[in-house]
Amino acid sequence: MTSDSIPPIKPPVLILDDERDMCEFVADVGAEMGFETTWCDNFEDFACRYSVDLRGIFLDLAMPGMDGVEIIRFLADNKSGAHLVLMSGYDADVIEAARRLAESRGLRVAGALHKPFGVGELSAVYDILAVARAPVRPSVVEKAPDRYRPDTEALGSALDDGHVIPWFQAKFCTQTRRILGAEVLARWIHPEHGMVGPDRFIHLAEREGMIDRLTDSVIRQALAQCRDWRKAGLSPKVALNLSPHMLHNLDLPDALVDIARDYDMPPEMITIEITETALAGDFTSQLDILTRLRMRRFGLSIDDFGTGYSSLKQLQQGPFTELKVDQSFIAKALTEEGARAIVESSVQLGHRLGLKVVAEGIETEEQMNLVRDLGCEEVQGYLLARPCAAGAFVWPGA
Repeated sequence: MTSDSIPPIKPPVLILDDERDMCEFVADVGAEMGFETTWCDNFEDFACRYSVDLRGIFLDLAMPGMDGVEIIRFLADNKSGAHLVLMSGYDADVIEAARRLAESRGLRVAGALHKPFGVGELSAVYDILAVARAPVRPSVVEKAPDRYRPDTEALGSALDDGHVIPWFQAKFCTQTRRILGAEVLARWIHPEHGMVGPDRFIHLAEREGMIDRLTDSVIRQALAQCRDWRKAGLSPKVALNLSPHMLHNLDLPDALVDIARDYDMPPEMITIEITETALAGDFTSQLDILTRLRMRRFGLSIDDFGTGYSSLKQLQQGPFTELKVDQSFIAKALTEEGARAIVESSVQLGHRLGLKVVAEGIETEEQMNLVRDLGCEEVQGYLLARPCAAGAFVWPGA
């Protein structure tokens, strides 16, 4: 037998549904389209027939004695590389939530079928599976190189040596696209490992009690740069991020005033950004600090709005001047009704409370058009500008 006469390998597909008629329907259509189909109507059989070589898994979300979320958890725990197809008679928002859950756990989702569905819809999903990449067996997966994991000593040395520096990301007027200000972001430039992401050292600093030192260093460097810009005739306005851990220090407002004075930076040119999750603690003491910051003419921004646990009462009582809509909702606002509703309601709420609204994470013109039409005053995102070192940042009039 020549190699030309060897029949092509049929992509294997496993179907799990408690309705046997549905299993047979999905299996028959798959077989006609060149797939090797197997079905089962209970988890025990599914666990026995599950294989790392499966191209696709059709999963019913609602079955007596078990549910699809448990199966998603099983597949994620086993690091399945199969492409998942969700099937259910649940409302579309439930199916979409299950899709997001699967994707957040590292699974690949090829599609979703709302019951009852026909041959056309099913065939379209099989077409996707036909061109999808076959899963790679764990034995041949190359192990990714370990990322650099800094420790307390390394971070302390980086702060001593000036390797943790401020970068600046521009904030733009939504209507004119003119730069109005910049958010200051901490960046660690390691002499051997290059750029060390903030996800690898901010939590380390918070956990090891180094966050005050890190924040003080970055703020002082940023304001020193602002002083240079002001001497050059520019009018920089910057936003500084504070860790939630710092909102328990009653001396914070006076300390920030002193730092601003050291670098000849008017407080009204500085906005303090506080994540929404920071408001989940003792709001009375936080309100003390926030009120005194505003009395000292600092702006106050509630960052990542929609992702935390603050109550509307906290938002209304806090002396905020700005609300930043989290980029996770902006990213999905054009494709998911729920995300769009959150963006719209956040903008409306901010305006009703007299706050300026900023949209984060703008990466496409379509997103830009959406937030402009909704009334966001300012935007940030890679569409207009990525974060950069001070030497690469250009203010209007420079």
